[in-house]
Amino acid sequence: MSIWWYLATIACSVGVLAELMCCINLLRGMLRHKDKAVVMNLPAMLLYFIAACTGIALAIFNKGFRVPWILMTIIMLLCIVCLAVPITNEGIVSATPLKSIVLPREEYSYEFSKDKMGECVKLYRNNADKPAVFHLGIKNMKTVKMLADWYGKHGYENPLTK
Repeated sequence: MSIWWYLATIACSVGVLAELMCCINLLRGMLRHKDKAVVMNLPAMLLYFIAACTGIALAIFNKGFRVPWILMTIIMLLCIVCLAVPITNEGIVSATPLKSIVLPREEYSYEFSKDKMGECVKLYRNNADKPAVFHLGIKNMKTVKMLADWYGKHGYENPLTK
């Protein structure tokens, strides 16, 4: 084997460890809050799913050194878990490899709208021009109530609370 395959294996192993720690910290952050709603971005989830399926195919059908492909597939599968964004009373739970933090709700505003994928919720942080867009879990009444009660509206009336 080439030295590059061994370096790729080491790099992927570090990536698996970091992503596993992010997943654990995200789950710990979610479990800390009793009242929460989870939203997800549909296009990102589909892309990660396609990438994970490609990684599985490479791990199965590659005749050469399979370990880096297997490790990259594990990273992609763990990344799908980390696409969940928990909205809580205090803010939005975010995870790093070292800890779980809550981004304060005072920094966020939202609006419901439509895009190419259908209805979505756009979360703006500190009046940023480019929002975080979520498609899954937005019609859950718990999500709608949390956004209406605890987050500032971005100049838009919530059609789901009428």
